Amino acid sequence: MRIRIIVAAAMLLGAAGAATQYSTVKQAMLEAIDAPGGAVSGVVIGAIASEFRKTTQSQYPVGIEVATLKKFAEEGCRRLNVRLIQKVMTRDGELTDFFVNYELNLCRDGNPPSESFP
Repeated sequence: MRIRIIVAAAMLLGAAGAATQYSTVKQAMLEAIDAPGGAVSGVVIGAIASEFRKTTQSQYPVGIEVATLKKFAEEGCRRLNVRLIQKVMTRDGELTDFFVNYELNLCRDGNPPSESFP
């Protein structure tokens, strides 16, 4: 059991080293707006990651995935799905994903679009 956890940790840390790093969630969201496929993924570093680690008591990297759900008529405005993911240990000693998932409307200038989304 312990060997599986060590191997999983090494794989995650290795993958995190090659992943795009974002110092803020907003940075990833704005990048997703201009991404050719409308999506980005990587690892969050800095204050957000520190708070996540304090809350979960896990030292695993905090991953982020941002995907475009809808393009608004207003140029550079999107409805985005944001997911923060971290490996955590359950009370039973199993490694599992803990995640926070939310959606929001955002334009490239940091403001919400004029058009609303039901």
